[in-house]
Amino acid sequence: MTSKFLKHKWQKVLAAVLLVFLLLITVVAYFINRHWSPILADRVRNAVLASSDSLYHANFTDAELHIVQSKLVIHNLTLTPNQAVYKRLLKLGIAPNNLFTIKVKRLVFKNIHPLKLYYDRKLDIGQIVLSAPELQISYALNHKRDTIVGSRLNAWQRIKGMLKSVHVKEVMLNDVKFTYKDYSGNELNISELKEMNLSGKELLIDSTTQKDSSRFYYFKDIQAEINNFSRPSDNGLYEYKIKLLQYSTLTSQLKAFGVGLIPKPDSVFIKRGIRTWFHFDTDTLQLNGFDFKTYNKYRLLHASKLMIKRGNFTAFANPAGKARKGNRLLTFPNVAIHQLKNDVTLDTVQLNRIHITYKGYGKKSHRQGMVSYNNTNGYIYNITNNAAALQKNNLTHIKLSSYLMDSGPLQVEFTFNLTDSARSYSYKGSIGPMDMGKLNKAVMPFALVKLTSGELDKLTFDIKADRTVSKGNVTLLYHDLKIHVLKMDTVQDMYRHRGMASLFANALIVKRNNPDTPGGTPRSYNVTYVREPDTAFFKTVWKTLAKGIKASAGYDEAMEKEVKRHIAQRRADKLARTEKRELRNRRRSIHRRR
Repeated sequence: MTSKFLKHKWQKVLAAVLLVFLLLITVVAYFINRHWSPILADRVRNAVLASSDSLYHANFTDAELHIVQSKLVIHNLTLTPNQAVYKRLLKLGIAPNNLFTIKVKRLVFKNIHPLKLYYDRKLDIGQIVLSAPELQISYALNHKRDTIVGSRLNAWQRIKGMLKSVHVKEVMLNDVKFTYKDYSGNELNISELKEMNLSGKELLIDSTTQKDSSRFYYFKDIQAEINNFSRPSDNGLYEYKIKLLQYSTLTSQLKAFGVGLIPKPDSVFIKRGIRTWFHFDTDTLQLNGFDFKTYNKYRLLHASKLMIKRGNFTAFANPAGKARKGNRLLTFPNVAIHQLKNDVTLDTVQLNRIHITYKGYGKKSHRQGMVSYNNTNGYIYNITNNAAALQKNNLTHIKLSSYLMDSGPLQVEFTFNLTDSARSYSYKGSIGPMDMGKLNKAVMPFALVKLTSGELDKLTFDIKADRTVSKGNVTLLYHDLKIHVLKMDTVQDMYRHRGMASLFANALIVKRNNPDTPGGTPRSYNVTYVREPDTAFFKTVWKTLAKGIKASAGYDEAMEKEVKRHIAQRRADKLARTEKRELRNRRRSIHRRR
């Protein structure tokens, strides 16, 4: 067929012309590759030096320009900070908090326009791909706010002598090996990440974008994605896990899926004598309005809203653990917020379908008990330790709804004063209606009492408190309450019903209804609880409410004293009888020997 095609003279001429044309293109491409590659290399080096004020310099072993493919390939690229320049900036007080080091074996520039670069001084690139790069960031808190120097130039002002503009449509970093070194603490903290991808969209450095605050380092959008992150805690007792983390600078939205704080097995904590440990997992964490640039530079965590969706939080208590001595004031939320290392400002936290559980062992029963707050939803407003934000608003408000033991509707509101030296706070709410038998998972192991019948109509409370005392009102409305007093059978390892004690309690202590008669005036109690310094926050709340709850059921302070007096008298009588019996036995033994 070829012979037929070249049969005519004009066909032979056309083939010769095409062959010469292709040969010419090949020669020109080879010449451009050899001639332009050094020029491009110099332009890249000079651009990096100029844009970073000589803080960074770029090196590579080889550059290949493929004119036909409009592609530039750079081999063994390194971008490293100049330590001499960095030290000079430190002395001037204008050194950045972050230093970057990048190593890439192969860097590909696609859809480049070398003639536009040479003649128009415009660097225009369609795509930059960095395959398996190594990225290292070193962080040191050199300053806590932007340093303002009148003569300091931005990136555009530094490069405008060489280039009119720099435009890159897309930058992609795939399978990044990321190392983060934090020098801000007392010890060096090193974090390493794998399965990390980064991409940047529409990089533009020119006269129009030099002051464009909507761009992130001149990019219209930078997106980060981290897969299968896990890291042990500093004490080695927990593991942090995130299945997928995504962030976009354009939306300022951080999303995390499959988040978990996973503790070691219970036996590890018990063996070490640790009193309390935690487990947390959630399907989704979403942080809106997250200012990553401020966080990256100064560790200021500022965001408009944090959403936590479909999660579980469990606290475990070990009664044999070492009791913490000293003032437990740090367990108060309005104290703990000020202990955070980072500056935090969160306008709103939204909780959606969170299950909260407390698990512990009864000191006498040695059985595990639990209290659960299921399907918890609500909002927390104004979480901050920022001085300027606290001047505007020093109160944190919490409004939650839940189901006690997955049964009784719970509504509660907390208010915390974040600046008051007395650490004042208040809370009010209600629980009910619910079947009191649902509480047996807690009261049987913790109190050795079984609620055999009873309906909780409504529990209401309104408490004002500070670091030393809690005062307020508690009202428990219920009907048909009966209990069994229990004891542990240590041989059979089971609960035993104490018949006489139960009869005594139901007849003389426990009031069956509140109000006593339908339509009557209910018993309502004003409680005062003086906090001991070693009492934690939630234990303080529970002890305050417990005083009112017990009083509503008939076991007020006067009755408690009477019962304790009666128990003490019974123990004394029992001891006296035992001593008399032993005395008689000794006398009989002496009489027999005679």
